[in-house]
Amino acid sequence: MEFEEMKLIWDSQNNEPLYAMNEGALHRVVQRRLTNWQTCLSRSFAVEIAVGLACGVLMLVYAAVLVFGDPAWVIRRSGGQIVVSPWDLAALIAASAIWFYYGVFMMMARVRQMRREEAFDSTLRGDIERALAHVDFQITTARNIVWWGIIPAWVAALLFVVALFHLKSSPLWVYLLIGGIALVAFVGVVVSKHRSITNKFEPRRRELKSLRAKLTDSSR
Repeated sequence: MEFEEMKLIWDSQNNEPLYAMNEGALHRVVQRRLTNWQTCLSRSFAVEIAVGLACGVLMLVYAAVLVFGDPAWVIRRSGGQIVVSPWDLAALIAASAIWFYYGVFMMMARVRQMRREEAFDSTLRGDIERALAHVDFQITTARNIVWWGIIPAWVAALLFVVALFHLKSSPLWVYLLIGGIALVAFVGVVVSKHRSITNKFEPRRRELKSLRAKLTDSSR
């Protein structure tokens, strides 16, 4: 349970009113949990942003090599000359733009949320509201990332892979295999996001709201 330590504090009061409880100890629990959540989220967003920007650069490098260098540097082919079409370059440039968009989108979303969380007071009630805002952001992100993040990233990845296999003159079954793998992976990520909402974020939000309600009742 996320707030097992809080439950122990409540139980130790022997049904005394909440105001009789050591709010300092409870506040430290909330702060510690919130710090852990913020650290995990910051690392997750840092990875997502880095992947987006790195992949964007990689797509541009591939396109530049195909135009200004030797395609054999990045494409291995058993026989025949590698012919680079305008469509191959367009696919790589489009993939690069999408990856850059993804990285910037994640960066701006994280910056906006950090500014929102800074608006709360550094009190027990303020940190509970800050934690609720943090959890709400994670739920909203998990829901919206499918349309604004995962789908664009998958499209960019598919454009890149299809361009590479086209340069290699791969048969049709390779493209079908790529599409099947991409679809299975996409469904798996979407299911994982929904499970994280149901099994982690929503229970966490209920516990925070329950704690806020107890504090509100005790102040009356």
